[in-house]
Amino acid sequence: RKTGVFEFLAIKAARASGGEPLKILAALALVTAVLSALLDNVTTVLLIVPVTFAITNQLKISPWPFLFTEILASNIGGTATLIGDPPNIMIGSATGLGFMDFVFNLTPVVVVVYVVTIFLLQLIYRDRLDTPEELKANIMQMNEQDEIKDAVLLKKCLVILGLTILGFVLHQYVHLESSVIALA
Repeated sequence: RKTGVFEFLAIKAARASGGEPLKILAALALVTAVLSALLDNVTTVLLIVPVTFAITNQLKISPWPFLFTEILASNIGGTATLIGDPPNIMIGSATGLGFMDFVFNLTPVVVVVYVVTIFLLQLIYRDRLDTPEELKANIMQMNEQDEIKDAVLLKKCLVILGLTILGFVLHQYVHLESSVIALA
């Protein structure tokens, strides 16, 4: 929250969706799923929910379809990688599976499950997410750049995240347990 990166990504996704609620639903779910593949699910949801409330308030629609979809997306996305969910690290350590083993074997399945889930949820919620054009225009007026609060801290965090992911990708080759990388 200190950097504003979650807010930045969510608003960028909402604007890229043209203010259309069903497209925003899919876009926020995609942001949630991708971030959950790289971070803990609960953390991702806790950080994306305030932005979801802001967007749904602007559109004057219920946040519940978005929240439900984001919770599902976080669980789906978290399955894709070794670091996406704490049990994945335990499974990887116990079985000797590495980061790339998870990516190669689970990411294709996760993509299919994500697409089917979003398709079904859009069918379920399509009648509940109608909003006037002027409210959609409000979303298009939002500026994601305004959400970056500390660019220096953001850069540091991205470097650390990148190095951590690199550590997980390479851990089998440097003969380190994934738990050691997680603790670092």
